[in-house]
Amino acid sequence: MEELKQKIILESKGQEADISVKELVVILTWSADVDLDLLAFYRAKDGRTGSVFSAHYPGGTLGSLKTFPFIELNCDDGIEASCGEKQEMLRISELTDIAELYIVTINYTDAVANKPSAFIDYDGSVMVINDKWEAIQVPLNSPEKGYAAVVCKIDNTSQTAARLINLNSVMDFKNFMSTIPGANMFIRLKFYE
Repeated sequence: MEELKQKIILESKGQEADISVKELVVILTWSADVDLDLLAFYRAKDGRTGSVFSAHYPGGTLGSLKTFPFIELNCDDGIEASCGEKQEMLRISELTDIAELYIVTINYTDAVANKPSAFIDYDGSVMVINDKWEAIQVPLNSPEKGYAAVVCKIDNTSQTAARLINLNSVMDFKNFMSTIPGANMFIRLKFYE
């Protein structure tokens, strides 16, 4: 892998930075013994909403770089919830038609156990890398407890530049599905009854 040329860390909720809207890689990394999953939810400029997430969830699709929304998930890592470095990656070929893209992680391990968790405990972060190997990192550092962490958002509604915003908002599934565009398509899982 090529060396990163620049890395910005958005440490605090609400911090933001300009970001490219084509050829992005989003990487979720963690080392704790839990199964975190990387998901993307979007609202297109024409109002369509949707998602890309693991096929291990009912209704999940890994997406495609060749068709809208031009987002693809590489795999579902950490299924055995073992210790050690783990990562999941989304590739994005373009976001021209996307108004908002939400990068989310779910703690599958604790959700199945019906145990809300604080994502700050998992030594995790999301890194967004552009085609020039410049990176913006958002640590999972919210002390709030819940099952879904809305880590960051790419806001592509401005005429001047898209912005990556640190959200670090942790919530239960009911609030998640009613708040995040496209999340209402997230099929109710056995732990969300």
